[in-house]
Amino acid sequence: MKNIIILAGLSALAWVLVSAQQLLFPSPPAEYEVVYLGSPNCGVCEHWKSNLLPAWKRDPASEHLYLEIAKLKGNPFRGGYGEHDPVFREAIGSRRIIHYPSFVLYSRGKLKRVYTGVKGWKRIEKRVREEADRWRGRAPKAGVQSAV
Repeated sequence: MKNIIILAGLSALAWVLVSAQQLLFPSPPAEYEVVYLGSPNCGVCEHWKSNLLPAWKRDPASEHLYLEIAKLKGNPFRGGYGEHDPVFREAIGSRRIIHYPSFVLYSRGKLKRVYTGVKGWKRIEKRVREEADRWRGRAPKAGVQSAV
């Protein structure tokens, strides 16, 4: 009986320490925001949503990225992205063409770059993962720079 009480006390102490650690050293807020612009009839978009997106959601680095998926409801050049139309307009600028999928990367509220395709997503993923590792104190080797 005495051992059970000691074990319960140690468990409670461990829980308090973990909770205190999370309060004293919280995860940083997401530095990056990405708005995904895709199309329902895009094979690469469907591949990204069904294969790469679920894997990313399981990755611990994903907590450093706010990802929003814009839904295309009509012609993208005529407001088809609805509430995300301003993002679409900012991403394409004066061009009259969009490549799918497009990932609009913001850092601290400012548009950094628009990446397209799976390779574009991989570059964003790499940058966010490097930042997450740096935050956790596992910075990549010296001389390794992000290509983003």
